[in-house]
Amino acid sequence: MSLKVPVFYGRRRGPQTGAGILDYEIMAEMASSIGRAGKALEKALDALRAHDEVHDDVDSDNPDKRRALVQTAADRAWALFIQYDMAGLSSQSQLIKRYAIPGEVLVRVGIRQK
Repeated sequence: MSLKVPVFYGRRRGPQTGAGILDYEIMAEMASSIGRAGKALEKALDALRAHDEVHDDVDSDNPDKRRALVQTAADRAWALFIQYDMAGLSSQSQLIKRYAIPGEVLVRVGIRQK
C-alpha cells in the first residue's frame, strides 16, 4: 500500500518575487515608523508630566514653557495619528487610551504655530 502525500506538501512555493519582497519591506517600515512616532509621543508626554510634577500650579513660573511642552506633545500625537492612518489603522481612540493623551494635548493636535 502506498501513501499519497497531502496536496499542500506537494505545492512548492515559487521564488519570492520583487513585489512580495517590496511589500514586506514597506510593511516593516510602516511598523517601524509607528513605533518611532509612539516613542516620540511618550517622551513628550513624560516631559509634560515631569514639568507638572515640579510645578504645582500649571501656570506658575513660566507659562510659555508649559505651553511649548503641550504643543510639542500635540505635534508628536499628530505625527503618530498620521502614521497610524497611513498604515490603514484608523481607530485613534486606541492610541488615546494607550498613551493616556490628556485633553489639553488633544485639542492642540493639528494646530501649528508660526
